[in-house]
Amino acid sequence: MAWYVIVLLVSSGLFVLTTIGSLLFGDMDLDADVDVGSGFLVSDVISFKGLIHFTIGFSLTLTLMGEFSLVSASIGVVTGIVFVLILYYLYKTLYDQLQQRMKYTTEIIAMDAEVYFWNDKAKSGEVFITLEGRPVTVTLKSNEENHFEKGQKIRVSGTRHAVYPLKTV
Repeated sequence: MAWYVIVLLVSSGLFVLTTIGSLLFGDMDLDADVDVGSGFLVSDVISFKGLIHFTIGFSLTLTLMGEFSLVSASIGVVTGIVFVLILYYLYKTLYDQLQQRMKYTTEIIAMDAEVYFWNDKAKSGEVFITLEGRPVTVTLKSNEENHFEKGQKIRVSGTRHAVYPLKTV
């Protein structure tokens, strides 16, 4: 078995392990920060994941070509760089989408709610709202003298941890 096939198997295994680890345990920060300058993608591309992506592209090219020569190595280097850039773009896009989704699920802006209970003295209670397609209870707080009845519809704004009444619906 050629050395580049072994490199392909090892780098693919590491890729699978880091992907499963990231999915199960969150972002495993195995990357080292590289301070090379403020250039294009430098600290994100020159990383452990970037090295894995490069070796997969490089060794896959050599494996498919079946030989190690100057031409196959050159094509392998280009393929490795393309793998790094494509997978960087994919990770960046997925991360941005996740951040955008987290923003919408943590910030509640002008949402209709139903009062679950209200304590006039404490100026707080709980309301039902729909987050991510399911009803949840969220703490309702008020700085003003309000009186809410159970089942009353109100408009609230805040976060998923606490909301404040805007006006009655």
